[in-house]
Amino acid sequence: MSMHPLITRPPVLEEPPPFLPTGNLWISLPLIDRRDGSLHRLGVLHERLNGLLEADGDPLLRPFLIVDGQPVDWRGRLEWSREGFWIPVWRFRAGDLEIEGRLWAPVGERGIVYWMRANLHRSSPCRMLVGFEGRWKRVLLSRFSSRPLVGAWTSGRDPWTGSGVAEFGIGFPILALGWQVEAPLSLEIVSEQPFAYRCLQTRDLHPGETLEAVLYVAAAPDEDGARTGALHLRRRGAAALLRETRQWLESRACPLEDPGLAARLNENLFFAYFFSQGDCLDTGAPVMVTSRSPLYYVSGAFWSRDAFLWSFPAILLVDAGRARQLLCQCLPRYLPHIADHALYLNGIPLYPGFELDQAAAPLLALWRYIHETGDTDLLREPAIAEAIPTLLREIEAHRDPETGLYETFLLPTDDPTDYPLVIYDNVLVWAAFRAVADLLRRQGADEEAARWEREAERLEGAIRAHGIVEGPEGLMWAWARDRQGRWELREEPPGSLRLLAYYGFCDPDDPIYRNTVRWLASPMNPYFFPGPFGGPGSPHFPFPGVFDLANRLLTDPDPGVLETVRRAPLDGGLACESIDPHTGMVRTGAAMASLAGFLAWALWGRLRGHRRFFEDRLR
Repeated sequence: MSMHPLITRPPVLEEPPPFLPTGNLWISLPLIDRRDGSLHRLGVLHERLNGLLEADGDPLLRPFLIVDGQPVDWRGRLEWSREGFWIPVWRFRAGDLEIEGRLWAPVGERGIVYWMRANLHRSSPCRMLVGFEGRWKRVLLSRFSSRPLVGAWTSGRDPWTGSGVAEFGIGFPILALGWQVEAPLSLEIVSEQPFAYRCLQTRDLHPGETLEAVLYVAAAPDEDGARTGALHLRRRGAAALLRETRQWLESRACPLEDPGLAARLNENLFFAYFFSQGDCLDTGAPVMVTSRSPLYYVSGAFWSRDAFLWSFPAILLVDAGRARQLLCQCLPRYLPHIADHALYLNGIPLYPGFELDQAAAPLLALWRYIHETGDTDLLREPAIAEAIPTLLREIEAHRDPETGLYETFLLPTDDPTDYPLVIYDNVLVWAAFRAVADLLRRQGADEEAARWEREAERLEGAIRAHGIVEGPEGLMWAWARDRQGRWELREEPPGSLRLLAYYGFCDPDDPIYRNTVRWLASPMNPYFFPGPFGGPGSPHFPFPGVFDLANRLLTDPDPGVLETVRRAPLDGGLACESIDPHTGMVRTGAAMASLAGFLAWALWGRLRGHRRFFEDRLR
């Protein structure tokens, strides 16, 4: 085993973050506080600034209730659930008082709704004051890390629409929020710089009566869009906005009889759909990102592998039309530098370094889409027709003439390697060649298809000739080798040797494959971590990888893996990079939306009996 001195390791979390996310394709709400139901940040994607713009408050929005002059303290005592596997709902019960809150971003709207209801069950009336308050203190630009922007504020009460509105600019407006309330709630602007507000109503509540409060917040590039957007939300009304969003979610959720697995699958599915992609507030352009949550340590940027290998299957499962749009609009945006480590939203390199798996990933996503939908018309789109040969040329440029294998500079964990001929990466390329051949045959280009079928056969021979070594378990697959014939044994869950069987490169019962799997899941692997939630990690993250759970769902017949997936706390039930082997709680990579997509897809595939990439069907 080699330990490269230039590995960049993620920060290790001692406690799970106390937040849960929700949002839509315009708005991300990554920091909803489980303790008191407050919202700390509202995020939007911004193409011109190449990252996530976040309205940050302390908090930005907080619900409150005062009964007979006494504030109700529910901090740390809320019970949470999700409607439609995505809309956060909290409940609080104390004596004869019952309170319920619901916060969501209506599908298709550039805004959010916070609804709260209080019920009184005692025999005597009381005076209740219910409402929301908050302060927008700064704007953050989040891309990997978050940093505050310096600019100018304008805010106040708009006499035309009645909205409270605040706008932040840096020579030109970049983000504005508008507030509206449902009567009889009143909106009071406490401070204009920074913008602070308070919405409340006071009422004598009699036994059996209900008191409700509704707040609408709209986001836009400037105050004109924010003030009118808030009024638009109020005109639509909370009931209609909630009903439409529920219907959208219910029509796209994957039905399962097991409620525990249904929640684990669909919550990750919708988190991936809404947090691994979105529409830029300033241009409306769709973009794909690792995560729209600042809790993920490399959020707000594009990785081809994350987008097309991990997120894309989940997006396709939710909405095939959106998947097609991403292929048509995102693939050409990122194509010139698609195999670089990480890109800005506009497609220019952010973190250079060639990664072979990132060059192959879009070809597999394209094949998956057409295999599932039968939409071969997509292949005639100019952007797609250009992308296929461009990606193939990118891959071919990294062929080693001596071995016939393909080289990479960075591994699937994005770390450098001294052994550039990585077996998993080459199997991914082999699968990509097969996928291309199938797409060409669908177009009637039989001669060109035959060429890539021959390339796949040639590469298969090279992988078998140079990738099998004598290991502790007998003949097994090496992790990687170099041109001098040196090799290493290793496992990296983001690019696992387990997946050789899933891609159809070898049979699950093949002795060499079985020896490999036995080694990587044993103490002979120096990065195997035993425990109730144990599994292989890597030098990048020295804990069991949640990738391994997804890999096992696709390849391991042991039914125990389903129970592990069901029981693991993860990051509030959502996928994260790695977990503690004893508690199953997040240790690195919280809020990893792209992995949530892969985990959801793998769980759905397992329950549908999928065992091979080229045989999978979504439904």
